[in-house]
Amino acid sequence: MLANATDIFRAQLRTRESADGAFIPERRKRPRTGVHWPVRLLKEGAVSGIHTTTHNLSSSGFYCLSATPLLPGESLLCVLTVPAYDPRSQERTMTLECRALVMRAEATTDGLFGIACRIEDYHLAGRDAEG
Repeated sequence: MLANATDIFRAQLRTRESADGAFIPERRKRPRTGVHWPVRLLKEGAVSGIHTTTHNLSSSGFYCLSATPLLPGESLLCVLTVPAYDPRSQERTMTLECRALVMRAEATTDGLFGIACRIEDYHLAGRDAEG
């Protein structure tokens, strides 16, 4: 029996290649998009935040690099600056606030920490005009 093209395509999307060339199944439930948007991470009760940039993002989470280590299980308030592409408006960015949970934190070879966060809740906080 032949598999239909949609099933084959979905199977390819749900795998990724490891460093040695082997394919590993994708654990994420939603596809991620490689976007590099500014994000500020605030720990519970913190006044100042960690400023970084997303490497990828989905509706359920994001990955970024940080000079500051975080621990899996930490709850964060995240403030993302999202480009606004509305030709009828002068506003150039939107601010998206979300509650996120650190799912994974790993040291990288360049002295930074890779931080994977799951978005628990989010809301549009505002729009800013570029000046």
